Order: sequence, then C-alpha cells, then structure tokens
Amino acid sequence: MRSTFKILFYINRQKTKTDGKTAILCRITIDGKSSAITTGEECLPTEWNAKQGQTTDKRINKRLAEFKELVEKTYRDLLTRDGMVSVELIKNRLQGIATHPTTLLAMSKVELQSVKECVGKSKAESTYQNLCYSDKLLCEFVKDKGVKDIPVITITEDLFEEYCFYLKKQGLAAATINRYLCWLSRLMYRAVSQRLIRCNPFENTKYEKTEQKIRFLQKNNVAKLMALKVNDKEAEQARLMFVFACFTGLAVADMEHLQYGHIQTATDGQKYIRKERQKTKVEFVVPLHPIAEVIIEHCKAEQERNGGMQSVKEKGETETRTDALSFPVIAAEV
Repeated sequence: MRSTFKILFYINRQKTKTDGKTAILCRITIDGKSSAITTGEECLPTEWNAKQGQTTDKRINKRLAEFKELVEKTYRDLLTRDGMVSVELIKNRLQGIATHPTTLLAMSKVELQSVKECVGKSKAESTYQNLCYSDKLLCEFVKDKGVKDIPVITITEDLFEEYCFYLKKQGLAAATINRYLCWLSRLMYRAVSQRLIRCNPFENTKYEKTEQKIRFLQKNNVAKLMALKVNDKEAEQARLMFVFACFTGLAVADMEHLQYGHIQTATDGQKYIRKERQKTKVEFVVPLHPIAEVIIEHCKAEQERNGGMQSVKEKGETETRTDALSFPVIAAEV
C-alpha cells in the first residue's frame, strides 16, 4: 500500500515575537498523521502568502524550497532503507538540521553565504571578498586553538581578547585588526537575533583606537598635477583620471562605467553627469566642472583620432552621428 505524503509551510499569526515576526513552520503529513517542525525561518505575518506557502522575501523562499527538498530526500532515504516511513522518523532525522548553526565557524559560513547572495544587489564583490578573508582568519584562529569549532553559548569576552592577540601576532595593523574583530562581533549579534544567546559577550569590549593622518591635497598641489607633463601613456591616463575625480567626486568604479550618454545639459545650459553609483545603484547628479569638461573633450578627441569612436546611421537619419561610448580614460589599464 502506497503511503500519502504531504508538506505544508504555515505560520501562527497569533504567536509573534517582540519584533513582530513569527516562525515559519513545516507540517509533515503521512497517512493522515501529521507533525510540525520549525524551519528556522521567520517573517512578518503581512509578508506571508498562505495559499502559496511563501513570503515576499525571495531569499527566504529559496531556503524554504531547499528545506522542502531536504524533507523529501529524508522521506525517500528512509523508505528505501527501512521499507517504511513515519512522521516521527522524519522529524527525528531532521532534528538539528532545521535549526540555525550553533557553532562559531558554521555561523560564519552561513553569514558569508548570505552576503554572497546580495552581491550585485546591495553588496559589492569587494565587500564579499574582504569578508571571505575575515572568515579565513577566524578559521585559522580556531584551528590554532586546537579545536574544530566553538559552541556559541560557551563564548565569553576572553575569546575577543585571544583573537585580538592572535591577530597582533600576525603583524596586522590596528585598523585591520579592528575590521576582523568587527566580523566576530557581527556573528555574536547574529546569534542574539536568532536567540542562541541572550546578549553579545563582546558588547562592552574596547577596540584599539587608531589615529589616522588625514591626507588631502592643497589647491596648489592640484594645480601642479594639472600642469604636470607626463610622457608615459599609462601614467597620463592615471593623471587624467585623478584630476577628473577631483572635480567630479566620482569613484574609480563609477568612472569605469561612465559613458558620454551620462553627460546631459540642463535648461540653463549647465552640463551635468547623471548616473547610478556602481555599488549602491543610487542615482546621483553632479554638475560638470569646466576643467572636467575639458578632460572629457580631450579624451573624446583622442578616441576619435585613434578610431575608438564609431559612427552609426539610424533609420530615417541622413547623416551619421557619434554613438556614446565608455569613458576612454579607463579604456586602457592604469
């Protein structure tokens, strides 16, 4: 006789936490007998779609789909191995799998994965790569202690001091050490939000203050740079980029994707740059300084002279026009 097997995700709208969220549960039914198990996920009641068994958060929905696949795989494995399956057997098999990680390194991996999923949306690739190194150093520190991992509930303020001392032995600067300590503290705050611990044991710890000398250019320094004659092609590219950044405030990443089409003219004749920031995707409008405009015209002339500009003729046009191409200053490696 073939057993009936159903999976249903649901929430209890009457049971919400102080932040307004409620746990997402999974009801497993086999041959009319059912049992519920937590998925480790949570959402606001207003975000839950009861008919679809999903939230408005795509990342949570993805993890729920993975959880469903895990339940189905457990069902198949038990049925193949034992020839029978029950709700209790599946629930017992899943215990510990459906909860949040309870050890330091496991939690670090999960947090790193969540950042990776945000790359290109709310996080930059460079941010993810920096956090990868934070995770790597934390793994090396735990290994140096002679253990595979550390249970979160056993962590005290002493671990913060130990990790700080370990990083100092690596010859790292104070500012760099603080960055890696912030990752450790971030994991503790995550554990608090998941109710693994009551408070962050590092909340009152003090970071080593670093006095950084603020570096800036005087007007005469910028004037000297503008008047500087450079014979090396790549050095000249870098000089133009820097001067352009001085008068526009654009980051290198924004200049790399700057196009002539981003330069527009207002009704009063003032030219400006309208573009989205590469990292945040937030639109910005920057008035085009006359010196920056001269640099653009210079680069445009150079690109036309080198055959970099392309002439195209669109339907209905009698003359060719110059298509908007990427800012040529960044075209060569610098």
